[in-house]
Amino acid sequence: PWYQSSDEIHSQFNDLSTSCNGAQASLSTLSRVNSGEAAGTEVNLDVLRVSRAGQGSQQKVRAMLIFGEHARELITGEAALGLAKALCGGSNPVANKALDVADFILVPNANPVSRKMVEKGYYCKRTNEDGVDLNRNWSEEHRDTSLPQGDEMYPGPGGFSEPETQLLQGLIDQERPDIYLSVHSGAYLLGTPYGYEDRPPTEEASMLEVLKPISDKYCGAECPYGNLAKLIHYENPGCDIDYVYDRLHTPYVFTWEIFVGEDFRERFVEEAQMMNKGPKSFLQKRQQRWRKRNNAKKGRLGVRGLDSLGARGPEAQEEVGSCMDQFNPQSQEETEAVVHNWVGAFLDLASEVAAKKAGQANVASPAEPGVPAADATLASTAGPATPGVTAGDATLANMAPPAPPASSGAEQQKEDIVTQMRALVTDWKDGKDA
Repeated sequence: PWYQSSDEIHSQFNDLSTSCNGAQASLSTLSRVNSGEAAGTEVNLDVLRVSRAGQGSQQKVRAMLIFGEHARELITGEAALGLAKALCGGSNPVANKALDVADFILVPNANPVSRKMVEKGYYCKRTNEDGVDLNRNWSEEHRDTSLPQGDEMYPGPGGFSEPETQLLQGLIDQERPDIYLSVHSGAYLLGTPYGYEDRPPTEEASMLEVLKPISDKYCGAECPYGNLAKLIHYENPGCDIDYVYDRLHTPYVFTWEIFVGEDFRERFVEEAQMMNKGPKSFLQKRQQRWRKRNNAKKGRLGVRGLDSLGARGPEAQEEVGSCMDQFNPQSQEETEAVVHNWVGAFLDLASEVAAKKAGQANVASPAEPGVPAADATLASTAGPATPGVTAGDATLANMAPPAPPASSGAEQQKEDIVTQMRALVTDWKDGKDA
């Protein structure tokens, strides 16, 4: 009952657009009539733009964030609303800092028709009104056409066949953002292109430099970061980040999975811990995990089990209880903590990218009275700790400080990370073929 309905989210976004403190905001609606399986259904996507005059001569970056592409991921809509409130609140120093260097474009509900079905009790609904996985419908390239209609990852009859992806494509092509962030739940990671295969993007090093401090501060270093296909252990052909990166050449393109239930989280925490121990330890343990996983493919849990988060199957046959546990917090307190946490991460991402574009080596937020400088960026967004929620989810105040200015040591660390991630290509393929 604490989750906002689609109508409530729309209403609050509309209110914020007319009373945004310290910034200019506008809300528009993109509309298209479905001509597919659900012909005649009108699809409406809200788009909130928030900006204000920047400080000095620095050119501002443009950050686009897409939420709710999969209808059952209710927590992402709450995160969108939390971000909009922070940007329009006028009193959040982290948001104010981000607004000095970035303009924001938010799509809070990218799958509105199916979202209303979830609100009516269809809690496992991932696809749109045509039964198409919107995050497999981006262009004709790399689509898995073997999947039948009814499968939760069915890519549709053709690339951009759906009104939602058509509207998003037009918006992205028009705005041409510097940052594109697709926000999801059901896993716990910070992913980069590519989704359809485990090869690194050209800007991999820059993307990893941005993601490491985010993982440290907002996950307590417990969410792994890097190539999406490798981290989530299944391929994502036809996903949005690959289209945005390849076609628009957007330099910072990410999929963030901001919540997964406790029964599913351990594997991601373990992956992050292996990354933090260095390339040699990471690769050795990674090989062990692939062998173990290949020997236990029959063991599945819930919707996308611990060993098969990418399990494909009929959407209508999934377990309702498992869907809710995997994709959404199960208490209001935990929901609020997750929102507080990731709002800070969204804002820091924009500030960090802007700083890199401006040639700065480090981002230091202004200290608040009694708050160390390293923690100042987090203080205003921290939520109360929730029983059963890790410190990385519930609080921000005690996270690791931002990365130090670039130095020879920092450059070596960057090279180690890149080497580590690239070395996994061979490891992953060997494990997959075993």
